[in-house]
Amino acid sequence: MKQIASLLLFTLLIYSCQQSNIAENSPGTGIMWFNDNSDHTEIIIEGIRHFQNIEYEKAYVCFEKAVQLDSSLFAPHVMLASLSRPNSQQQEYHYKMAKELVQDKNENSKRFVSLLDIKRENGKRNILGRGEKTKIWDEMIQDAPDGPFIQFQHAWSRTTIEERIDALENLLRKRKESGETNNGHILNALGYSYMQSGELDKAKSSFEEYIESYPNGYNPHDSMGEFYFTQKDYENAKIYYNKALDAYPSAISSILKLQEINTLSAK
Repeated sequence: MKQIASLLLFTLLIYSCQQSNIAENSPGTGIMWFNDNSDHTEIIIEGIRHFQNIEYEKAYVCFEKAVQLDSSLFAPHVMLASLSRPNSQQQEYHYKMAKELVQDKNENSKRFVSLLDIKRENGKRNILGRGEKTKIWDEMIQDAPDGPFIQFQHAWSRTTIEERIDALENLLRKRKESGETNNGHILNALGYSYMQSGELDKAKSSFEEYIESYPNGYNPHDSMGEFYFTQKDYENAKIYYNKALDAYPSAISSILKLQEINTLSAK
């Protein structure tokens, strides 16, 4: 009996640590993601993990399931609006629901929803982006400096590539010093940032570490494929895009890139 109790306690501790390293749920300052149902919480955590790792196909399914189980939470509606097609009925429905459901929540939850107010030229509502959204993430991190989701999105929203790399490097260093190993999304963001700044050796190293740290994901292979694709090393790019599809056959980015490589090869 003691062994069973100890096992349950250990499982709860692991689960709590996993949750705290991905998202916040503080009524005082953090984004209020969850309800009191642990199964529902787990679905949202999984959705956040896929979203941050740019595995949007799986993220959409998780948040859709979360809304089906409990349509009263604003945060899954935010994520579905962000993942929906521009100007679609689905996007506007989830945006409307998020605005209604966040009314009695804390300030950071309202700020989180307000990110969707800013439409792109193509009609896309998205929590990602810079400019006005950078200011919103600045306000959010002031109120919740230890929120993992807010920390990452704040770093990723930095306006210049130099600021972005510096913020992501600092965040990665702090998380590693604290013993946190769930850092794949940061490594991925760093890899693309290094590519943009022309630091190709650092970019490749980041993507290699990303593959090691998130072995069950499909986006690490897609990102490495992108690295080789931008260098016009199409043979290595094909290897990694195919690895991404082996991990998840519906990875649309890899499918489209392989089609593009085949078109280029046929010329």
